[in-house]
Amino acid sequence: MQKNKIEAKKVSVFYNDKKALNEITLSIPEKKVTSLIGPSGCGKSTFLRCINRMNDTIEGCSMTGRILIDNKDINEKSLDPVLLRARVGMVFQKPNPFPKSIFENVAYGPKIHGLTQSSDELNELVEESLKKAGLFSEIKDRIHEPGTSLSGGQQQRLCIARAISISPEIILMDEPCSALDPIATAKIEELIDELAHNFTIVIVTHSMQQAARVSKQTAFFHMGNLIEVGKTDSIFSNPSEKKTQDYITGKIG
Repeated sequence: MQKNKIEAKKVSVFYNDKKALNEITLSIPEKKVTSLIGPSGCGKSTFLRCINRMNDTIEGCSMTGRILIDNKDINEKSLDPVLLRARVGMVFQKPNPFPKSIFENVAYGPKIHGLTQSSDELNELVEESLKKAGLFSEIKDRIHEPGTSLSGGQQQRLCIARAISISPEIILMDEPCSALDPIATAKIEELIDELAHNFTIVIVTHSMQQAARVSKQTAFFHMGNLIEVGKTDSIFSNPSEKKTQDYITGKIG
């Protein structure tokens, strides 16, 4: 029986008086990859940022409706957004390593959350996270060099290692490959596949080919509305909505 990790119920988002999302209801299954696709400005990233309350940091942004993770409302007053973001990691469009060493980039989260008791434990956790992100073998002799000295694709994997170092349950990815070349993109996609065994992943992507390759479920957004959601192969081979069909065949974009 498929368990849903995230449930969005009638979620609307406003930037001051402009409505960016219109009553989105969407279930996201546990330990699977869900892709959010649609034209630029259709609300995909806005929806993604609702899941870890990143929109709280935007002035004039407000939300109605509910988002539940494991049946608990993430917008309850009693819930500390910092603790929520420890459970919900985020990887952004452009790799954004801290201006610190590779080691310090990954050690930062575990240190502030007090996840390790000793430097040996911390070293082990950093190594494990880099291995899970498929980066350790490439950089093991340079671990104390700056994270910014890595190539773009390596930096993005470093950001993924940083996100998973605090053992989140969910990883949000906002176009994680849009700044990368095809070889780096293929590595990240391979990694997403691996990570889905242990994490629930929600990815916003402009690339329909990428959505088709990495995700089990795809949701199509258009002008702030959720038009259609379903199994990825069905959405691409046999969509039930004309708008989805038009987007996939390039009539609208």
